[in-house]
Amino acid sequence: MRNVLTPQGREVCLAWLTKQPLLAFDFDGTLSQIVSDPALACLSDTTRALLTELAQRRPCVVVSGRSREDVMRRLHGIPLAEVVGNHGSEPWIPLAVLAKEVSPRLPALRAALARFAGVIVEDKGASVSVHYRHAVDRRAVIEETETAARALGFAHILSGKYVLNLIPPGGLTKDAGLLAAMSAVGKQHAIYVGDDVTDERVFALPAERDVYGIRIGHIKTSGAALYLPRQKYIDNLLSLFLTSSDSLPV
Repeated sequence: MRNVLTPQGREVCLAWLTKQPLLAFDFDGTLSQIVSDPALACLSDTTRALLTELAQRRPCVVVSGRSREDVMRRLHGIPLAEVVGNHGSEPWIPLAVLAKEVSPRLPALRAALARFAGVIVEDKGASVSVHYRHAVDRRAVIEETETAARALGFAHILSGKYVLNLIPPGGLTKDAGLLAAMSAVGKQHAIYVGDDVTDERVFALPAERDVYGIRIGHIKTSGAALYLPRQKYIDNLLSLFLTSSDSLPV
């Protein structure tokens, strides 16, 4: 991995931008800082202004584990080409279809985790998030959640930062959600910026999909080609994208 803010990293990034790719971003930990209470996550004023300008010049999408309604509310007023929610399922799969898979599994999941204080089971309609940041025995919560999720037939168990995301049968993950967005926007190339384990599915897409990854934070095992040292530098990356759009045709 190469730091995107070094001269060499900037050169690589700018070369990729000549393909006029779709610009795609995760939300939590990428566009916004990670906060102890997910309900308080938001864009800084500077990030909002830069992303708004960038979205006016080039097609941009956000791909989030949050419900589409939730993340759209936090991005209100930014002219994004699309907002993909629930790890990739929204808006491509009707919520009612996935809700029929999620709802019957929730009571048993909540019952399995009821003994753990500080655990929040969030029903997002098309998926479930089990937040355990405030749990005393996090390892026990993880093990119990994984055991229950497998027994209940969830299709995917995606780990994140103090959260386990449970995707029901028929639900999409971020890689499929981004590919659907690329098709909808009519782009054959994309740059994707993300920070978490769930984003590695995008970084691991085969080369023929032409998705170039930029990871927030350096991790040797990441499938991303470039990295941004920390989330606080997201404005530097957005500014780099804007600089490229000054000289490239849309």
